[in-house]
Amino acid sequence: MDKFQEQHVSTEIMTDDNSFPSKVAIFQNNNIVEFICELGPNIPAIGSVHVAKICQVFTQHRLATAELENGILISIRLSKKKLRSGDLVIVTITTEPWHEKPPRAVLGAQLSGRYIILLPDNPEINRVSKRSISKDESAQSLKKDISDQVPESFGFILRRQALKTEKKLIKNEIKILLSDWRKNADFPIKLNVISKPKKLYSGISLNKRAQIIAPSAPFRIKPHLSDWHTVFEQLDEACDNKFITKQQVVCWFQSTRGLTAIDIDSAGSKMAPIELSAHISKVVMKQIRLRQISGVVCVDIPRTSKSDRIKFQQSCQDHALYDIRHPDIHGIGPAGLLEMTVSHRHMPLVDRMTILKSIM
Repeated sequence: MDKFQEQHVSTEIMTDDNSFPSKVAIFQNNNIVEFICELGPNIPAIGSVHVAKICQVFTQHRLATAELENGILISIRLSKKKLRSGDLVIVTITTEPWHEKPPRAVLGAQLSGRYIILLPDNPEINRVSKRSISKDESAQSLKKDISDQVPESFGFILRRQALKTEKKLIKNEIKILLSDWRKNADFPIKLNVISKPKKLYSGISLNKRAQIIAPSAPFRIKPHLSDWHTVFEQLDEACDNKFITKQQVVCWFQSTRGLTAIDIDSAGSKMAPIELSAHISKVVMKQIRLRQISGVVCVDIPRTSKSDRIKFQQSCQDHALYDIRHPDIHGIGPAGLLEMTVSHRHMPLVDRMTILKSIM
Protein backbone atom coordinates (compact mmCIF):
# COMPACT_ATOMS: atom_id res chain seq x y z
CA MET A 1 0.00 0.00 0.00
CA ASP A 2 1.22 3.52 -0.87
CA LYS A 3 2.64 5.20 2.21
CA PHE A 4 0.83 8.38 1.18
CA GLN A 5 -2.59 6.77 1.39
CA GLU A 6 -4.58 6.79 4.58
CA GLN A 7 -5.97 3.38 5.45
CA HIS A 8 -9.48 4.72 6.01
CA VAL A 9 -9.67 6.11 2.45
CA SER A 10 -11.69 3.92 0.08
CA THR A 11 -10.75 4.60 -3.56
CA GLU A 12 -12.69 3.47 -6.63
CA ILE A 13 -12.44 4.08 -10.39
CA MET A 14 -15.57 4.48 -12.51
CA THR A 15 -15.27 4.12 -16.29
CA ASP A 16 -17.65 3.79 -19.23
CA ASP A 17 -15.76 1.02 -21.04
CA ASN A 18 -13.19 -1.59 -20.10
CA SER A 19 -11.18 -1.41 -23.35
CA PHE A 20 -11.82 1.97 -25.02
CA PRO A 21 -13.12 4.39 -22.36
CA SER A 22 -14.10 7.97 -23.13
CA LYS A 23 -14.38 9.13 -19.52
CA VAL A 24 -13.09 8.08 -16.11
CA ALA A 25 -13.91 9.31 -12.61
CA ILE A 26 -11.84 8.57 -9.49
CA PHE A 27 -13.65 8.49 -6.13
CA GLN A 28 -12.50 8.60 -2.53
CA ASN A 29 -15.11 7.61 0.04
CA ASN A 30 -17.81 7.97 -2.67
CA ASN A 31 -16.83 11.57 -3.48
CA ILE A 32 -15.33 12.35 -6.88
CA VAL A 33 -11.77 13.67 -6.65
CA GLU A 34 -10.63 13.54 -10.28
CA PHE A 35 -12.24 13.39 -13.70
CA ILE A 36 -10.54 12.79 -17.05
CA CYS A 37 -12.12 12.31 -20.49
CA GLU A 38 -11.46 12.34 -24.21
CA LEU A 39 -12.02 15.75 -25.82
CA GLY A 40 -11.92 14.94 -29.52
CA PRO A 41 -9.20 15.17 -32.21
CA ASN A 42 -8.61 18.91 -31.83
CA ILE A 43 -6.99 18.52 -28.40
CA PRO A 44 -3.93 16.22 -28.39
CA ALA A 45 -3.86 13.75 -25.52
CA ILE A 46 -1.39 14.21 -22.69
CA GLY A 47 1.40 11.67 -23.14
CA SER A 48 0.93 11.33 -26.89
CA VAL A 49 4.15 11.38 -28.93
CA HIS A 50 4.42 13.08 -32.31
CA VAL A 51 6.79 14.14 -35.05
CA ALA A 52 6.09 17.88 -35.20
CA LYS A 53 7.24 20.57 -37.64
CA ILE A 54 8.86 23.67 -36.12
CA CYS A 55 7.09 26.86 -37.22
CA GLN A 56 8.86 29.60 -35.27
CA VAL A 57 11.60 29.71 -32.64
CA PHE A 58 11.70 32.25 -29.78
CA THR A 59 15.25 31.81 -28.52
CA GLN A 60 14.99 34.46 -25.79
CA HIS A 61 12.04 32.63 -24.22
CA ARG A 62 13.39 29.14 -24.93
CA LEU A 63 10.11 28.31 -26.67
CA ALA A 64 9.03 27.33 -30.15
CA THR A 65 5.74 26.83 -31.94
CA ALA A 66 5.23 23.67 -33.95
CA GLU A 67 2.56 21.97 -36.04
CA LEU A 68 1.18 18.46 -35.49
CA GLU A 69 -0.05 16.04 -38.14
CA ASN A 70 -3.60 17.46 -38.08
CA GLY A 71 -2.51 21.09 -38.27
CA ILE A 72 -2.85 21.84 -34.54
CA LEU A 73 -0.27 24.31 -33.23
CA ILE A 74 1.57 23.53 -30.02
CA SER A 75 4.19 25.24 -27.86
CA ILE A 76 7.48 23.46 -27.13
CA ARG A 77 9.90 24.07 -24.28
CA LEU A 78 13.36 24.13 -25.79
CA SER A 79 16.54 22.52 -24.53
CA LYS A 80 20.07 23.41 -25.60
CA LYS A 81 19.38 21.86 -28.99
CA LYS A 82 19.31 24.48 -31.73
CA LEU A 83 16.21 24.32 -33.91
CA ARG A 84 15.13 26.19 -37.02
CA SER A 85 11.81 26.75 -38.78
CA GLY A 86 10.94 23.71 -40.86
CA ASP A 87 12.81 21.18 -38.68
CA LEU A 88 11.03 17.96 -37.76
CA VAL A 89 11.35 16.94 -34.10
CA ILE A 90 9.92 14.29 -31.79
CA VAL A 91 7.78 15.79 -29.02
CA THR A 92 5.57 14.58 -26.15
CA ILE A 93 2.41 16.48 -25.16
CA THR A 94 2.61 17.45 -21.48
CA THR A 95 -0.32 19.85 -21.02
CA GLU A 96 -3.71 20.50 -22.55
CA PRO A 97 -4.56 24.03 -23.73
CA TRP A 98 -5.66 26.49 -21.06
CA HIS A 99 -7.16 29.96 -21.55
CA GLU A 100 -5.85 30.98 -25.00
CA LYS A 101 -2.57 29.12 -24.60
CA PRO A 102 -1.93 26.15 -26.92
CA PRO A 103 -1.06 22.62 -25.77
CA ARG A 104 2.52 22.42 -24.52
CA ALA A 105 5.10 19.74 -25.28
CA VAL A 106 8.69 18.78 -24.51
CA LEU A 107 11.32 17.55 -26.92
CA GLY A 108 11.77 13.80 -27.16
CA ALA A 109 9.59 10.85 -26.19
CA GLN A 110 8.51 10.61 -22.55
CA LEU A 111 6.31 8.10 -20.72
CA SER A 112 5.14 9.83 -17.56
CA GLY A 113 3.74 8.11 -14.51
CA ARG A 114 3.11 9.17 -10.94
CA TYR A 115 6.53 8.07 -9.71
CA ILE A 116 8.73 7.83 -12.80
CA ILE A 117 9.30 9.28 -16.27
CA LEU A 118 10.67 6.78 -18.80
CA LEU A 119 12.73 8.13 -21.70
CA PRO A 120 12.79 5.83 -24.75
CA ASP A 121 16.03 5.89 -26.74
CA ASN A 122 17.64 8.22 -24.17
CA PRO A 123 19.62 5.92 -21.82
CA GLU A 124 22.17 8.56 -20.76
CA ILE A 125 19.61 10.22 -18.44
CA ASN A 126 19.29 8.51 -15.06
CA ARG A 127 18.45 10.82 -12.16
CA VAL A 128 16.06 12.06 -9.47
CA SER A 129 13.90 15.04 -10.44
CA LYS A 130 14.86 17.17 -7.42
CA ARG A 131 18.62 17.69 -7.60
CA SER A 132 18.89 18.71 -3.95
CA ILE A 133 18.06 15.15 -2.88
CA SER A 134 19.68 13.32 -5.80
CA LYS A 135 22.82 12.51 -3.76
CA ASP A 136 20.85 11.20 -0.78
CA GLU A 137 21.79 7.62 0.06
CA SER A 138 18.21 6.35 -0.21
CA ALA A 139 17.82 8.08 -3.60
CA GLN A 140 20.98 6.43 -4.91
CA SER A 141 19.83 3.04 -3.65
CA LEU A 142 16.43 3.42 -5.31
CA LYS A 143 18.02 4.54 -8.59
CA LYS A 144 20.18 1.44 -8.66
CA ASP A 145 17.22 -0.84 -7.94
CA ILE A 146 15.03 0.80 -10.58
CA SER A 147 17.82 0.64 -13.17
CA ASP A 148 17.43 -3.14 -13.16
CA GLN A 149 13.74 -2.76 -14.13
CA VAL A 150 14.27 -0.36 -17.05
CA PRO A 151 15.47 -1.57 -20.48
CA GLU A 152 19.00 -0.58 -21.49
CA SER A 153 17.71 1.65 -24.30
CA PHE A 154 15.65 3.72 -21.85
CA GLY A 155 16.60 6.51 -19.49
CA PHE A 156 14.49 7.52 -16.53
CA ILE A 157 13.75 10.32 -14.08
CA LEU A 158 12.46 9.45 -10.62
CA ARG A 159 9.88 11.86 -9.20
CA ARG A 160 10.14 13.05 -5.60
CA GLN A 161 7.15 10.93 -4.54
CA ALA A 162 9.03 7.78 -5.56
CA LEU A 163 11.39 8.20 -2.61
CA LYS A 164 8.55 7.76 -0.13
CA THR A 165 6.57 4.95 -1.67
CA GLU A 166 6.87 1.19 -2.00
CA LYS A 167 9.12 -0.12 -4.75
CA LYS A 168 6.45 -2.50 -5.99
CA LEU A 169 4.24 0.45 -6.97
CA ILE A 170 7.04 1.98 -9.02
CA LYS A 171 7.79 -1.35 -10.66
CA ASN A 172 4.11 -1.88 -11.46
CA GLU A 173 3.97 1.59 -13.02
CA ILE A 174 7.03 0.81 -15.15
CA LYS A 175 5.33 -2.40 -16.31
CA ILE A 176 2.16 -0.52 -17.35
CA LEU A 177 4.08 2.17 -19.25
CA LEU A 178 6.44 -0.22 -21.02
CA SER A 179 3.81 -2.76 -22.07
CA ASP A 180 1.57 -0.11 -23.62
CA TRP A 181 4.51 1.60 -25.37
CA ARG A 182 5.75 -1.67 -26.87
CA LYS A 183 2.27 -2.60 -28.05
CA ASN A 184 1.10 0.72 -29.51
CA ALA A 185 4.06 3.00 -30.35
CA ASP A 186 5.58 3.39 -33.82
CA PHE A 187 9.07 3.83 -32.39
CA PRO A 188 12.05 4.08 -32.80
CA ILE A 189 11.90 6.14 -35.94
CA LYS A 190 14.48 7.80 -38.18
CA LEU A 191 13.62 11.44 -38.71
CA ASN A 192 15.63 11.63 -41.92
CA VAL A 193 13.10 9.38 -43.66
CA ILE A 194 10.08 11.40 -42.44
CA SER A 195 8.89 14.30 -44.61
CA LYS A 196 5.88 15.57 -42.65
CA PRO A 197 4.39 15.55 -39.13
CA LYS A 198 3.15 12.21 -37.84
CA LYS A 199 1.66 10.72 -34.67
CA LEU A 200 3.88 8.02 -33.18
CA TYR A 201 1.96 7.13 -30.04
CA SER A 202 -1.52 8.03 -28.78
CA GLY A 203 -0.63 7.75 -25.10
CA ILE A 204 -1.98 5.25 -22.59
CA SER A 205 -5.73 4.75 -22.28
CA LEU A 206 -7.78 6.60 -19.68
CA ASN A 207 -8.18 3.39 -17.69
CA LYS A 208 -4.42 2.84 -17.49
CA ARG A 209 -3.93 6.50 -16.62
CA ALA A 210 -6.42 6.11 -13.77
CA GLN A 211 -4.65 2.91 -12.69
CA ILE A 212 -1.41 4.88 -12.39
CA ILE A 213 -3.12 7.62 -10.34
CA ALA A 214 -4.90 5.11 -8.06
CA PRO A 215 -2.99 1.82 -8.42
CA SER A 216 -4.94 -0.27 -5.91
CA ALA A 217 -8.44 0.98 -6.73
CA PRO A 218 -11.05 -1.43 -8.17
CA PHE A 219 -12.87 -0.58 -11.43
CA ARG A 220 -16.61 -0.13 -11.82
CA ILE A 221 -17.87 -0.20 -15.44
CA LYS A 222 -20.85 2.09 -16.14
CA PRO A 223 -21.48 2.14 -19.92
CA HIS A 224 -24.73 4.12 -20.01
CA LEU A 225 -24.84 7.91 -19.90
CA SER A 226 -27.65 7.76 -17.35
CA ASP A 227 -25.22 6.04 -14.94
CA TRP A 228 -23.13 9.23 -14.92
CA HIS A 229 -25.89 11.61 -13.85
CA THR A 230 -24.71 11.96 -10.24
CA VAL A 231 -21.10 12.32 -11.42
CA PHE A 232 -22.00 15.23 -13.67
CA GLU A 233 -23.93 16.82 -10.81
CA GLN A 234 -20.81 16.78 -8.64
CA LEU A 235 -18.72 18.12 -11.54
CA ASP A 236 -21.16 20.97 -12.17
CA GLU A 237 -20.98 21.83 -8.48
CA ALA A 238 -17.18 21.96 -8.74
CA CYS A 239 -17.44 24.44 -11.62
CA ASP A 240 -19.16 26.99 -9.36
CA ASN A 241 -17.06 29.70 -7.72
CA LYS A 242 -18.85 29.07 -4.44
CA PHE A 243 -18.52 25.78 -2.61
CA ILE A 244 -20.15 24.97 0.75
CA THR A 245 -18.71 22.10 2.74
CA LYS A 246 -20.71 19.65 4.84
CA GLN A 247 -19.59 21.62 7.92
CA GLN A 248 -21.09 24.84 6.47
CA VAL A 249 -17.74 26.40 5.63
CA VAL A 250 -17.99 28.55 2.50
CA CYS A 251 -15.05 28.45 0.05
CA TRP A 252 -14.77 30.99 -2.75
CA PHE A 253 -12.60 30.22 -5.81
CA GLN A 254 -11.59 33.17 -8.01
CA SER A 255 -9.18 32.52 -10.90
CA THR A 256 -7.36 34.95 -13.17
CA ARG A 257 -5.01 34.06 -16.03
CA GLY A 258 -2.10 33.43 -13.68
CA LEU A 259 -3.41 33.15 -10.13
CA THR A 260 -6.22 31.56 -8.16
CA ALA A 261 -7.36 33.09 -4.88
CA ILE A 262 -9.29 30.88 -2.44
CA ASP A 263 -11.14 32.66 0.36
CA ILE A 264 -12.43 30.71 3.35
CA ASP A 265 -15.50 31.96 5.24
CA SER A 266 -15.94 29.84 8.36
CA ALA A 267 -18.48 32.06 10.12
CA GLY A 268 -21.24 29.49 9.64
CA SER A 269 -19.22 26.68 11.17
CA LYS A 270 -19.10 25.89 14.88
CA MET A 271 -15.96 23.78 14.63
CA ALA A 272 -13.01 24.25 16.97
CA PRO A 273 -9.89 25.79 15.35
CA ILE A 274 -7.98 22.51 15.14
CA GLU A 275 -10.99 20.69 13.61
CA LEU A 276 -11.60 23.59 11.24
CA SER A 277 -7.98 23.55 10.09
CA ALA A 278 -8.06 19.81 9.28
CA HIS A 279 -11.44 20.14 7.54
CA ILE A 280 -10.47 23.11 5.37
CA SER A 281 -7.10 21.69 4.30
CA LYS A 282 -8.72 18.47 3.11
CA VAL A 283 -11.51 20.27 1.23
CA VAL A 284 -9.23 22.85 -0.38
CA MET A 285 -6.67 20.34 -1.67
CA LYS A 286 -9.38 18.05 -3.03
CA GLN A 287 -11.08 20.96 -4.80
CA ILE A 288 -7.77 22.13 -6.30
CA ARG A 289 -7.29 18.63 -7.67
CA LEU A 290 -10.85 18.16 -8.93
CA ARG A 291 -11.11 21.64 -10.47
CA GLN A 292 -7.64 21.20 -12.03
CA ILE A 293 -6.54 24.55 -10.62
CA SER A 294 -2.97 25.36 -11.62
CA GLY A 295 -0.42 28.16 -11.50
CA VAL A 296 -0.03 30.29 -8.38
CA VAL A 297 -2.62 29.53 -5.67
CA CYS A 298 -3.17 31.64 -2.53
CA VAL A 299 -5.48 30.48 0.27
CA ASP A 300 -6.86 33.08 2.70
CA ILE A 301 -7.38 31.01 5.84
CA PRO A 302 -9.22 32.13 9.01
CA ARG A 303 -7.11 33.81 11.66
CA THR A 304 -5.52 31.13 13.83
CA SER A 305 -2.53 30.73 16.12
CA LYS A 306 0.94 30.18 14.71
CA SER A 307 0.90 26.50 15.71
CA ASP A 308 -2.49 25.98 14.02
CA ARG A 309 -1.20 27.62 10.82
CA ILE A 310 1.74 25.24 10.82
CA LYS A 311 -0.62 22.28 11.26
CA PHE A 312 -2.81 23.61 8.44
CA GLN A 313 0.18 23.84 6.12
CA GLN A 314 1.32 20.30 6.99
CA SER A 315 -2.17 18.93 6.47
CA CYS A 316 -2.31 20.57 3.02
CA GLN A 317 1.04 18.99 2.17
CA ASP A 318 -0.27 15.57 3.22
CA HIS A 319 -3.38 15.86 1.05
CA ALA A 320 -1.36 17.28 -1.87
CA LEU A 321 0.44 13.94 -2.17
CA TYR A 322 -2.68 12.43 -3.76
CA ASP A 323 -2.40 14.89 -6.69
CA ILE A 324 -0.25 13.53 -9.54
CA ARG A 325 0.73 17.12 -10.43
CA HIS A 326 2.83 17.34 -7.23
CA PRO A 327 1.70 20.75 -5.86
CA ASP A 328 4.53 22.70 -4.22
CA ILE A 329 3.35 24.29 -0.97
CA HIS A 330 5.67 27.16 -0.07
CA GLY A 331 4.21 28.18 3.28
CA ILE A 332 2.37 31.08 4.90
CA GLY A 333 3.41 34.39 3.32
CA PRO A 334 3.69 37.84 4.96
CA ALA A 335 0.02 38.55 4.24
CA GLY A 336 -1.07 35.42 6.11
CA LEU A 337 -1.98 33.52 2.93
CA LEU A 338 -0.94 29.95 2.27
CA GLU A 339 1.00 30.08 -1.00
CA MET A 340 1.50 27.21 -3.43
CA THR A 341 2.21 26.54 -7.09
CA VAL A 342 0.66 23.75 -9.16
CA SER A 343 1.99 22.76 -12.57
CA HIS A 344 -0.31 22.96 -15.58
CA ARG A 345 -1.54 19.59 -16.87
CA HIS A 346 -5.23 19.28 -17.70
CA MET A 347 -7.31 22.31 -18.62
CA PRO A 348 -9.52 23.73 -15.84
CA LEU A 349 -12.56 21.56 -15.12
CA VAL A 350 -15.01 24.30 -16.12
CA ASP A 351 -13.47 24.43 -19.63
CA ARG A 352 -13.37 20.64 -19.84
CA MET A 353 -17.07 20.35 -19.02
CA THR A 354 -17.97 23.00 -21.62
CA ILE A 355 -16.18 21.05 -24.35
CA LEU A 356 -17.49 17.68 -23.16
CA LYS A 357 -21.10 18.85 -23.21
CA SER A 358 -20.67 20.22 -26.74
CA ILE A 359 -19.53 16.84 -28.13
CA MET A 360 -21.83 14.54 -26.12
